[in-house]
Amino acid sequence: MITYYRDETVAVTSTFVQIEDRRLRLSELRYVWHRQQRPDWHVRRRTAGRGVLNTLMILAALAGLVALVGLAASAYGETKLAAAVGRLPIPRDTLLLLAVLLLVVGAVPLLWEWALHRVDDSYDRGNAIYEIWAETDTTQILLLRCDDATRFGKIYRALQRALGH
Repeated sequence: MITYYRDETVAVTSTFVQIEDRRLRLSELRYVWHRQQRPDWHVRRRTAGRGVLNTLMILAALAGLVALVGLAASAYGETKLAAAVGRLPIPRDTLLLLAVLLLVVGAVPLLWEWALHRVDDSYDRGNAIYEIWAETDTTQILLLRCDDATRFGKIYRALQRALGH
């Protein structure tokens, strides 16, 4: 017996497919196909979180850049940029505190690594609900429903290999 895929809830072998507590022999399956459904609230929340993290990272970088350029310009004399920063309704001490805070955050790569990983992972997982269906002699069965495109792809490919397609 060859195992094509195995995780905590799914096993695909050369003789059967087991999803949670349901086990079907491959010989029982006449036809297997997949469908993509519209995202539910969980998938939409993941997508929205990705957008929020992207926005926060961009805003943090821009705020740090503005604060540092403003401080550098004001430290090296009165220039047009320093004058423009001086006209901002933000006190110079607040800009200095913001620059130091952003430098500290930028110096902590784990925070940035976490945010970038979360964004990257949300792209990998996709923006839909993925289903695997099978037809037996008597009925059509929903084998699997998941919101992770990567995991779905691994399971579906394993099932196709096990069925010999």
